[in-house]
Amino acid sequence: MGNPRRSPHAPTSIPNSQPYRVTVFTTPTSRARKISTSDTPSNFEDAAALARKAAFVALLRNTFLIILSIATLFFALSMFLPRLHGFHQEGLPQLKQSLQEVETVAMRHKVLGYDRSEFGNDWAVPLGSTCNTRQHVIFSQSAAATDCASESAELFDPYSQTHIPTSDIEVDHIFPLSAAWDHGAYAWDDETRKNFANDPLNLVATSRSLNQSKSDSLPDEWLPPHPAARCWYSERLAAIAAAYSLSLSEASLSTMNRQCQLGIPIPW
Repeated sequence: MGNPRRSPHAPTSIPNSQPYRVTVFTTPTSRARKISTSDTPSNFEDAAALARKAAFVALLRNTFLIILSIATLFFALSMFLPRLHGFHQEGLPQLKQSLQEVETVAMRHKVLGYDRSEFGNDWAVPLGSTCNTRQHVIFSQSAAATDCASESAELFDPYSQTHIPTSDIEVDHIFPLSAAWDHGAYAWDDETRKNFANDPLNLVATSRSLNQSKSDSLPDEWLPPHPAARCWYSERLAAIAAAYSLSLSEASLSTMNRQCQLGIPIPW
């Protein structure tokens, strides 16, 4: 008898049993990707099934890479957009302008003799006002307050870029008094030191926790937690240093310049 005729739908055997390599084009323009499998297809139908499996794996891989790329892009935008559209104070000189008048020193050197009382014991009361400096600072950041003697329930904190309850605030010296002492205030007379401690340019109301975490740090050791506030903080501190001829360390200046590299401030 002759050999029976092979059905046209019968599986076609593959002559060898070596691990099968499938070439998959994941996109029309992509390079071919060869995917090895430990399965040994016995016919071309099995090989086709393996090819479909390989294509599905490639699709999952590409989908994962796309999702990862999108997530990375959103993370980058979340970091840089606040700096591109940062908090800005009207009339505040740009960082480079102020730093032209600031002396640079290698590092901050501790100068003996600092005491808080060297800058006055109490908040000053500006001429012609019934409120002290602290009350004026809080009033300037409180949208709902009607005058300096009254306090609203909350105020805007530039450091955190949020509204905080007035029951949880402290008034911070942006250029800390002890740091100012080390950078030149030790040589000032009493009147200059008192004016410095009460200068609204150097004062901001913030939360108690942020004020205490900042302590007497300068930019090389501390920055506002919100990225949008960091260029403003650097510009404000530089303006203070320029106004009072205070020096700044190389580390602080380097940190401050980095905060404003992408700064395109908008009025606030």
